[in-house]
Amino acid sequence: MRRVTLGTTGIETSCLGFGCASLGSRVGEAPGLRALAAAHDAGVGWFDLAPLYGAGRAEEIAGRFLGGRPRDSVQLCSKVGLAPGVRPGGLKAALMPLARAAVQAVPSLRGLLRRGGAQPAAALPLTPALLTGTIEESLRRLGTDHLDLYALHGVAAAALTDELLRALEDIRASGKARAVAVASDAPAARAAIVIGAPFGVVQAATPAPGAPDALLPAARAAGFGVVLHSVFGVEGSLAALKARAAADPGFRAAVTGGAGDLDRALARRLLERALGLNPEGVVLVSMFSAASRAENLAVAAAPLPEDGSLLDRLSAQEAAAG
Repeated sequence: MRRVTLGTTGIETSCLGFGCASLGSRVGEAPGLRALAAAHDAGVGWFDLAPLYGAGRAEEIAGRFLGGRPRDSVQLCSKVGLAPGVRPGGLKAALMPLARAAVQAVPSLRGLLRRGGAQPAAALPLTPALLTGTIEESLRRLGTDHLDLYALHGVAAAALTDELLRALEDIRASGKARAVAVASDAPAARAAIVIGAPFGVVQAATPAPGAPDALLPAARAAGFGVVLHSVFGVEGSLAALKARAAADPGFRAAVTGGAGDLDRALARRLLERALGLNPEGVVLVSMFSAASRAENLAVAAAPLPEDGSLLDRLSAQEAAAG
């Protein structure tokens, strides 16, 4: 696994990160623990968490995964700012394992389960007390004394007040977080880059193929580390590429090499592109299934393309022709 250092933070980790949003909800504890261990054994060091992930269970499960592993072999990111739309506990949480078992037996039930799932996350009013209290709870659930990265989750640029910045600086100075970040939209990420310290990392969505990108160059120029997410689905990227492949046999042939499964080829191309866009940062993917894990690890192990992303080149050709 290729190793990277996140900007000037000094945090060294794997180029591929494990997104744990489904740990404890869509993915049960036992298979989740097996997937985390398998990814770690294959060289993945970065694990992305938040208090709301897995309907509030992800951090506790990740804490059990950490037990017995050298702490410096794992780099942990958790966040503050969003709360689960449906709190853990009660009848719904108790029925979740039964629901997962039903879906395994009758896959057609998956759509119903999703439509009846958790409500959208709720934004919390950010205060110094919330920041310090949330990181203490995350550390308790994870069974560790520090995070490698503590991120403001879904924060608006206007909320980055001096009061919050001082609280984040205090958290970093205490050693409870090695670095702090903004994990939000592009305007908030740009604001963090302009502010600089205490921020040292931004987490943002992967720009769509062919879309202009000013954020990544700005982050690199400022010495920030970058964590990219939403590799396959941001702004409907995968759906748009599939539609283009259906309408343009030449595009499909270029993506698949003339043979093979289109969905698999597009997923590989999108991950390859994200790794190329962020060569000194982390790219987050979900790796709970053995098949997706193997595919993602294979792409991450391959050399970065020297001539840039195929998808961006094809998008540029389409724009020029149009």
